Amino acid sequence: PPPPLNMRRSSVLLGAAAILGGPGWAEAFSGVAGLHIAAARPKSMRRSTIVSVQSGPANSMTNWWAAQLAKKKVIPPLFAPEPLNAKKVVGAKDPMDPTLWADSRVPKHLSPDEVKDYVRLEFLNAPRPPPGVPAVVAAMGTIPGMWAICIVPTMLGLIKAEYAVSYGYGWAMAGLGLATLLNAPIVATPSLCFGLDMITRQHALLYVLFGLRLNSFLAFRSNLPVFKKLVQTIEDKRNANAPEGFVMNRLSRLPFILSCSALYFGMGAPLYLTKMYGASIVQGSALWMTAKAGVVAMYTGFVLEAVGDYQKLREKSKTDGLVTKGLYRYLRHPNYSGEQLLWLGSCITGLASCAAAAVEGGLTRGMLKWVAGTVFGFAGIQYVLMQATTTLEKKQSVKYATNPDYQSWVQKTWGGFTFAPTQQVDDPSRSQNNTKAGP
Repeated sequence: PPPPLNMRRSSVLLGAAAILGGPGWAEAFSGVAGLHIAAARPKSMRRSTIVSVQSGPANSMTNWWAAQLAKKKVIPPLFAPEPLNAKKVVGAKDPMDPTLWADSRVPKHLSPDEVKDYVRLEFLNAPRPPPGVPAVVAAMGTIPGMWAICIVPTMLGLIKAEYAVSYGYGWAMAGLGLATLLNAPIVATPSLCFGLDMITRQHALLYVLFGLRLNSFLAFRSNLPVFKKLVQTIEDKRNANAPEGFVMNRLSRLPFILSCSALYFGMGAPLYLTKMYGASIVQGSALWMTAKAGVVAMYTGFVLEAVGDYQKLREKSKTDGLVTKGLYRYLRHPNYSGEQLLWLGSCITGLASCAAAAVEGGLTRGMLKWVAGTVFGFAGIQYVLMQATTTLEKKQSVKYATNPDYQSWVQKTWGGFTFAPTQQVDDPSRSQNNTKAGP
């Protein structure tokens, strides 16, 4: 049916918007008019119309913002000169010295400070945060800031060794996500996006949710007597093999703590790739769909892990028996399998963002470094989770070796990714080295 809209009046308003506000505002107005049209269409046609309307105003507004930034000389020209050494330009007293540039051309329409900002953005992958962001918050978004976020909470391992891989892990991930959300960089790409794109926000939010959920769960679980005893057992075992004396004992933990920090930094590399290059993804393209698939995998894994932890804790607080209800009807270790899926999705989203930027402007050495960091972080956490799953599988095979329900449950469920198939073990002493919190 014809839309209940005065088309002549709309044309007048559309023209006025174009004259007064430019094409960006005109397109935004046309998007609002499109919503009225979509409301009058049959349900079978509404979905496609609304989807197109959602992207229309957003694209027009980012184009308008880009135009305003270009007028203020924030965005560099499309064919800008290239410095001989970007770090020397940023550190130079006179960044406009022609000897610092490859073809003796300097972007002279920019001030010296703006030249440094331009070089940081285009050649050092160090976008400056929006105006008004506190210096401490801005520092969190830099590479040294990321290292600090990964190292400082992991130092909780000096109190108890187990804290480095529990609370330190959670706070490091939450800190990386929060730093990304608070440092929405001004980015300039051929797609002309301003600030953090939606995929980056979803990616960063997942890190925050993961860290907060993990630490709140650990804090609640620590009040249960069985888990208090477990944590103390882990601490006693580590102290038994450590040097005597408080200072030497704590110093002996530093290699382990720093290795955990390096792993957490690598796990944050996909988020950095998404933050830097997510704006390059063209909506609706194959890479956009790949990145979205990664986001879906992340949140699916997050839900599996959270629900699995809750269901297991609920059952274990009642009895120290086999957990076969809820998600455990289908997965023997949904918390581990969910976390593996989560970090797989994070890796996919980060690499898809990097690939989109490489398609637009070529693959740079900086990109390759962060891709290598992403691979390192993904391989490291997958190794840890697979080792944990394998250990727990072996422990269960010992503890429930004579339980016919266990054998039936194993046949009906998936044990997740492990290093080797589950083997039945008759020697109970083999389970003594396991440090996990129950089957």
